[in-house]
Amino acid sequence: MSNRLGPMDPRELFPLASGLRGSVIDVHYYNLFSDIFNSMTVQQNIDFVYTNRSAQLNQITTSNGPLTFVGEWVAEWQVSGASKEDLRRFAKAQLEVYGRATFGWAYWTLKNVNNHWSLEWMIKNGYIKL
Repeated sequence: MSNRLGPMDPRELFPLASGLRGSVIDVHYYNLFSDIFNSMTVQQNIDFVYTNRSAQLNQITTSNGPLTFVGEWVAEWQVSGASKEDLRRFAKAQLEVYGRATFGWAYWTLKNVNNHWSLEWMIKNGYIKL
């Protein structure tokens, strides 16, 4: 089951999902599509993943509730002038945090014309190491 995008209670599906055996809550985390990311620096984006995204994932991960799945994420952001190493650090932060989801994670897509949205390109070019 996928949570709604935008402002909502991240546990809104728990009453239904907790009663279903083997259910999974799917969340999508992007450091895009919101004005709060417009002026963030490289380090602020990385810190946001380690603090805010980690807390959001912890909030929906319970020992007796549904499994959690980060169903979409991407190593793309609104930081101009970022280096390859900056993007590596950003991707690594997301891999570390989203790797704690109890049902795993999925990158946006395997192949995409936009390089940072393509997991294959990101791996082949040394931005993401699995």
